Amino acid sequence: MPPPTPEQLARGAIDSQLRASGWHVQSVPERNLAAGRGVAVRELQSQGGPADSLLVA
Repeated sequence: MPPPTPEQLARGAIDSQLRASGWHVQSVPERNLAAGRGVAVRELQSQGGPADSLLVA
């Protein structure tokens, strides 16, 4: 297995920090904006281009 890329390492650190702050971190296929207060959706495509995380409070 190849070592994680810098982007993968950063994503893991960001997701951990979001979870520690009380955010519900989800990927696009599993997204549920009603999961709780503060939902972070990873890797969402938008009209303006890709978003690393969409934060919905």
